[in-house]
Amino acid sequence: MRKIDEIIIHCAATQPKWMASEPVEAKRTEIDRWHRDRGFNSFGYHYLLDRDGKVCAGRGLEEQGAHTRGHNEHSIGICLVGGHGSSATDAFSTNYTDAQDQALRVLINELKIRVPTITKVSGHNDYTNAKACPGFKVDRWLANKPPERKLVESKTMQASALQIASGAGTGLAALGALDGAAQLIAIGFAGLTVLLAMWIMRERLQKWAKGDR
Repeated sequence: MRKIDEIIIHCAATQPKWMASEPVEAKRTEIDRWHRDRGFNSFGYHYLLDRDGKVCAGRGLEEQGAHTRGHNEHSIGICLVGGHGSSATDAFSTNYTDAQDQALRVLINELKIRVPTITKVSGHNDYTNAKACPGFKVDRWLANKPPERKLVESKTMQASALQIASGAGTGLAALGALDGAAQLIAIGFAGLTVLLAMWIMRERLQKWAKGDR
């Protein structure tokens, strides 16, 4: 294993909707093509981080990257999907998603544990004034970790809870006016309604986990 003491963050400079329906592996393959067209041996980064927070490995950590001239020998390169038209001083949230914010912090922490000699996390724009990449100042971003969002603060989850409560109230009112078999039918129907509402809540919970509020 080569000596590694730094992580350098980059961006792909792609539009937010670029290859939106494709998995992160397909995006890595496309960027790999770009890099080979420029004369690289392969995809120049060690990791690619997609807009939904998924991470795809590129070069092995034991292999020197091709991402920051003069600083590749002892560094790990991480590339964020997005960043088209960004400025070096933009806020992270201007060009990237909450899911990317969380996933990048997790990846950095995991790499620091895996490679204890890492002492520095930088952005490509810390080494060249000619590039805005990655579209924010990494040191400021690291110093301003956003507070963890609570599940009860999620607007999608609040909407789901209101839907379930409203449906339950309506069902109870109607049930009191029925007798015998009609009540059993109504109870069965109400059960299906609750299951549907729970499925909707599950879908919204998954969106919340990806950063949608």
